[in-house]
Order: sequence, then structure tokens, then C-alpha cells
Amino acid sequence: MITNANLQGLDRLDRKILSNLLSNGRESIANLSRNIGLSRTAVAERINRLERTGIIKGYTAQIRVESEGRKTASYLLISCEKGRKDDVTNALREIPEVRLTSIVGGSYDIIALIEAPDLHCIHNLCNEIEAFKGIRSLNNTVILHQPIAR
Repeated sequence: MITNANLQGLDRLDRKILSNLLSNGRESIANLSRNIGLSRTAVAERINRLERTGIIKGYTAQIRVESEGRKTASYLLISCEKGRKDDVTNALREIPEVRLTSIVGGSYDIIALIEAPDLHCIHNLCNEIEAFKGIRSLNNTVILHQPIAR
């Protein structure tokens, strides 16, 4: 099991390798070595160690489901009626535009990331989601720019 202590124990070069791989899991050893300033052998050894220790769990492919056009994204900050978080989460699971949900503490119970082709679609999705049983309130915050997306 990987703990925060394992990640905190990584040096700057290991973190740089991980950051590059999070951005592009198919990055070649040659490109990684140029970006990081180490030899190919040193980068390969570090990656092997990160895999062996379980810090790198695997590599994955991501598919593009939206068209080539721009997309709009928004975070929904949802407050639920008492005992209804699971019901709301299950209802959100049925909407393909919902890309991520997190159960959180504090003023809100759930934060959901939604993606749609335009703001009008975001508006319609918010209206649909706001009508779910178990939602007390929903606040919407549109994403203007994502300077880091891994």
C-alpha cells in the first residue's frame, strides 16, 4: 500500500518523472531523459523502481468522446438532504456528462465535474440535476481555464 510518506520521500527528479508521465503516460524514455536532464538508463531505472514500489500502478489509455470542438466544463457544488448523498451520487452516475464526483466535508456534500458542448447545455444539465430528489441546493461554477490537466 502506498502512503503519503512514500510520495513525500521522492526526490525532485522522481516527481518530475511522475509529472511528465501524468501528462503523457506514453512519453518515451528518450523524451523523458531530455526533459529531466538524466540519461536514458537513469530514467528507466527510476521508472522501474517507481513501478516496483507501487508508486506507478499502471498506465492507461484515454478516449475522446466529445467532438473536435470546444467543450465547456463546470463544477457543481451540491448540498444534500440528510442521508441522501448516496441517492444523489447514484442519480449523477446515470448522466454521461458527469465526469467526476467527490463526497466532501464542509459547506457542500458533493462536488461534481460536468462537461458539455456549451453553456446552454450546462444550464440544462444543472436544471435536470437540481430536480433530483435529495438535493437541497446546487451552486454552479464554470471553469474558465485549466492550466494543469493531467
